[in-house]
Amino acid sequence: MEEKTQTPTGPKTEATEVKTGPVGLDIGTSRIVVADGPDGGRTRTQLNAFVPVPVSEMAENMLRQRGMVYEKNCKNLYVYGNDSDFFASFLDTDARRPMSEGLINPREEHSQQMIQRIISMMVPRAKKSDVLCFSVPGKGDGVSGNLVYHEAVLKTYLQSLGYNAKAINEGQAVVFSELQDENFTGIGVSFGGGMCNVSVSFMSMPMITFSIPRGGDYIDRNVAEVMGESNTTKVRLFKEEKLDLSRPPKDEMTGALHIFYEDLMRTLIDRLRSEFAKSGQLPKVDRPMAVVLAGGTARPAGFLQKFEQLLRAEGDFPVHLSDVRLASDPLTATARGCYIAALSETK
Repeated sequence: MEEKTQTPTGPKTEATEVKTGPVGLDIGTSRIVVADGPDGGRTRTQLNAFVPVPVSEMAENMLRQRGMVYEKNCKNLYVYGNDSDFFASFLDTDARRPMSEGLINPREEHSQQMIQRIISMMVPRAKKSDVLCFSVPGKGDGVSGNLVYHEAVLKTYLQSLGYNAKAINEGQAVVFSELQDENFTGIGVSFGGGMCNVSVSFMSMPMITFSIPRGGDYIDRNVAEVMGESNTTKVRLFKEEKLDLSRPPKDEMTGALHIFYEDLMRTLIDRLRSEFAKSGQLPKVDRPMAVVLAGGTARPAGFLQKFEQLLRAEGDFPVHLSDVRLASDPLTATARGCYIAALSETK
């Protein structure tokens, strides 16, 4: 990608209008979310995706007229961020992802450049080594080496923007965001696009952390396959706009979504029970632990009730549980938790 073209309007202003200070950054497979400003109350989100469009004067004029931000080389115009959804639907194709299953996508040659472009729209350059905490997945099956690389690449780029960049476990960020009244003791679960992350925290210290390589993309991909649908974007949009897990399915698409959502929940709950069983030196907690669910995949109506039903279905859990609840804003909880971590590092 040799030539960079940006319109003077649109998403670019998200970064340039922000005053520097502590920053929380959730770098997810599906979306990138930023939290900053007073008390981390200012949040912004962009799809972590892009669509290549063949170079032509007509296409470029359309992008300029719509105020879109794009990247250009000799062959393609690369539309990225939130605008990628429009072009994916317009071209009846799937947007390409810089990340896969929670990590930088090694099968996508433009992965690092696209992540950097999207982050640069949202995060201003630091003026005095401000602390920026960014989310990283927990360890999981087959991700250890890739996780080291993923974290190092992102940290290097964020440092190049002038930040004192620190990695925070994604599940622990949910704890920081949602369990302040419980002294940061409880279980934070982030249901993301590429994977799910869990942290069992005691007094702000992560005692158990792990990830499973399943998330919203796993659901979309498998539903598309069993439905004979080549475009997973259609499944994702249907899921985000119409799915209600509290109601019996009325068509094949909804039925398939119910099946794979339940499969995802059972896989995570089984792994959580297994991790508790393997961990023999957990501190004794004198009160039941809360469970908080976050992430875009947890947003459909009925998700919370279905998850709690499955969590409590098999009798006694390894620890006493109090309430199971959704984060106040599931989509921004991880970014806000990263902000809280950055703020504590600043103090």
